[in-house]
Amino acid sequence: MSRFFLPLTLLTLLALQPSWCWAAETDPRIGQAEERIEAWRLAEAQEIVAALLSENPRSAEALDLSARVHFYQGRYDEALKLHEQALAIDAKNDRRQALRLFAQRTLDTLKKLKRFESEHFIVYLDEERDGILLPYVLDTLEKSFRSIGRALGYSPASKVRVEIAPDVASFNAISTLSLRDIEETGAVGICKFNKIMTISPRVLLQGYRWLDSLSHEYLHHAIVPLSDNKAPIWLHEGMARFYETLWRRAETAKMREDYLSPANRTLLAQALDRDKFVGFKKMEPSLIYLETPEQVQLAYAEAASAIDFFIQRKGEAGVRELLSELRSKPTPEAIEKVVGLPFAAFETEWKRFLRAKGFKEIEGARVRRFKVRESQKADEETVELREIQSVVARNRTHLADQMLERGRSAAAAQEYRRALQASPHSPIILNKLARLLIRQAKYQEALPHLQRALELDPDSGGTLVQLGRLYHGMKNFAAGKAALEEAIQINPFNPEIYRLLHDIYSALGNEAEAKSARTTLERLIRMR
Repeated sequence: MSRFFLPLTLLTLLALQPSWCWAAETDPRIGQAEERIEAWRLAEAQEIVAALLSENPRSAEALDLSARVHFYQGRYDEALKLHEQALAIDAKNDRRQALRLFAQRTLDTLKKLKRFESEHFIVYLDEERDGILLPYVLDTLEKSFRSIGRALGYSPASKVRVEIAPDVASFNAISTLSLRDIEETGAVGICKFNKIMTISPRVLLQGYRWLDSLSHEYLHHAIVPLSDNKAPIWLHEGMARFYETLWRRAETAKMREDYLSPANRTLLAQALDRDKFVGFKKMEPSLIYLETPEQVQLAYAEAASAIDFFIQRKGEAGVRELLSELRSKPTPEAIEKVVGLPFAAFETEWKRFLRAKGFKEIEGARVRRFKVRESQKADEETVELREIQSVVARNRTHLADQMLERGRSAAAAQEYRRALQASPHSPIILNKLARLLIRQAKYQEALPHLQRALELDPDSGGTLVQLGRLYHGMKNFAAGKAALEEAIQINPFNPEIYRLLHDIYSALGNEAEAKSARTTLERLIRMR
């Protein structure tokens, strides 16, 4: 799963220089204001802009800057008006026109969303379609606020703005990320313009780790002010990946064990074997520009393991010191001061650290690819079949599916087993066979298949739901509760989760939770 931070002074829809670069005689204060805006030091930027406008109220460049300050403050209607004033003075600037259009699109999108607040966050989402997400969103963000605050010593001066897009068009409007960015590089969240933006897990066919994504983007939001927007991409993404699960971990040590997925470990093993890494420089200006999902995930794995290495040497206090040093020093100099190694030596030692971990390729572990529901007619079963690598296993699985549809359960089970012989490390086949065995109440036989599937793909909401169903059948309600509550972190729009949780909560005597699960289930049924 991939999330992105883009520390660009330009909208990704237009690769143009800042407007102040075009002025014949540039006032240095314009550049200073630009830098402060991008570092989210908005009060300082506003002071500079106010002085510029008091001297020349018809300065299109100063009006642009004022618009951007307002935009970064979430005051989109005022930003739009200021852009229009600047265009009335000078309409020939393409970047100014693009900024005005972007402000309009953002304003139009946000008008359709409802505002909610917690102690430290302001959240916008589509209440009708995504209202069930809200309690989880606020809980996760506040837990992230506390855990990241302890780890990095960071507390934002004001409430952090979070916008959850209800569909691809809305996500594109507020973030500039496209359908291709979502499906090809896994860009489901972004931290830009002094806010966090993600797409609803409802939009993706199999969901995604949407709560970890919120925490991931909050980390980016912390890194910008802590480093004065000077942190390189590898450090941004490495820290965000390394710490993104801290909100849901009782112990930091546990978090450090699982920051690399099976696919990440496989990619690192291959990179070490072939000495073919993405490289920190190639990660600039964003991982979104890498060519394949595999390159994106390798880059995440490299960056996160570099943070692991850094913490092993200097501790979390060293991370805080590095971010502080970056405010006034280039990355190589900051690394050398904190670690005591030139940057080239730091990279060499990091690779030695990786080799010592003894990563091995994990057969069956693959980079997850996202599919947007609106982008295709195919259902989840069809997509799963396409992901089975072995043609023989795929054909046998398809045959088993057809037999099951005709009520021939015994024959289907036999065919799934044959498919598993051809592809023994396929989470999809493991899941299908386990699902059938659960129907037949063969819980002990199904359990190892689901455990193996989860080892290969810990981000599969479907596997977690099957585990919840299995434990429900076995009356192991505590284990079922844990599996299903984790499934909510991936695909919260699956009604089966709440149907099972209602029974489990009731059996455990948690009547309030049982009632809430029933309410969510009824709401999801009405939405269909």
